[in-house]
Amino acid sequence: MLIKSLVRYVIAIGAVSILALASVLPASAAKTINLTGISGYPPAATWIGAFVDTFMPGVNAELAKTGNYKINWNKGVSGTIVKPRGELEGVETGLGDVGLVVSAFHADKVPLYDVAFKTPFTTKDLTLVIATTGKMESMFDDYGKTWAKFNQVNLGPSGAVDNYMLWSKTKINKLSDIKGRKVGAAGPNLPWVIAAGAAGVQTNLADAYNSLTTGIYDNMIVWRQAAGAFKLCEPAPFVIDANLGAVNGFSLNVNKDTWAGLPGEVKNALKAAVPAWQKDSIDRVNKGAAGGLARCKKDFGTVYTKMSDADIKAWAAMLPPLAKNWAAAQDKKGLPGTAILKAWMKEMRANNQPVMRDWDVK
Repeated sequence: MLIKSLVRYVIAIGAVSILALASVLPASAAKTINLTGISGYPPAATWIGAFVDTFMPGVNAELAKTGNYKINWNKGVSGTIVKPRGELEGVETGLGDVGLVVSAFHADKVPLYDVAFKTPFTTKDLTLVIATTGKMESMFDDYGKTWAKFNQVNLGPSGAVDNYMLWSKTKINKLSDIKGRKVGAAGPNLPWVIAAGAAGVQTNLADAYNSLTTGIYDNMIVWRQAAGAFKLCEPAPFVIDANLGAVNGFSLNVNKDTWAGLPGEVKNALKAAVPAWQKDSIDRVNKGAAGGLARCKKDFGTVYTKMSDADIKAWAAMLPPLAKNWAAAQDKKGLPGTAILKAWMKEMRANNQPVMRDWDVK
């Protein structure tokens, strides 16, 4: 009996010891997956700052809920892997697994994202623009099919422009003051200023300060955050707000081959981290917009003028039927241009935006 009791005691002690040991041993380690995120722009850019500070940690926060996987992010931003405008090709060829593609630079390849540029004087609500772009992506699978042609899977859109404004060396009080001026603008904006009688000069932010100071042009279409960050309000301290509007500009994409090789749980985590990235991007834009204008006023004495509603409506009416022409061109290519335009304008009206022209009608 004594021996049996001793055996039972030893077994019991052993079982307790095993349980105790199990309680202090770490769970099986999460599998590490290496992913490279790319952009030609630095984290100082609102959308990249949100990409590095919010999206990347957000994916790992989602994965930590189960502990099965974690991502080791290689932050290939600031032009270390691709230069600005090179993100689309970088994701396509696999230089990066995940990238912020500037869709506004590739209207020839991904034209459906151009609808906001074709409907100016419609909304300054960047949150609405991004939400509506996402809704269009869900409604029309042509968005996804277009990205697939470039070996990419789209996770969602974002933007950096809350509202384009006209910055000038001399004060502009009304619409007629624009006529005859040389105005720098990105490609999609040129028709806006040309319609008002200005001489449009295609430009970019990198060249803008020198172009304004040397007189290549004396005015520029740009948003508040960029005007402050690039000190464009130093040579052009007068700004007039004509409600030109907000636009989407970026797509968060994954290389299609990378996507195919990811576990379902990781794919879901990537998708789940998108809304927080979008919100952070927009919050940074809004903060930068207010700060940019404040900085311009403080450092360079910027004078802000609001264009009259009558002049805004007149300016919108001067433009050719940008949206109708764009929609017809997409229709001819077998893309749902007209359907997207109608759906876009329906969303703007449903959200009580200050629509100055019915772009889906004329």
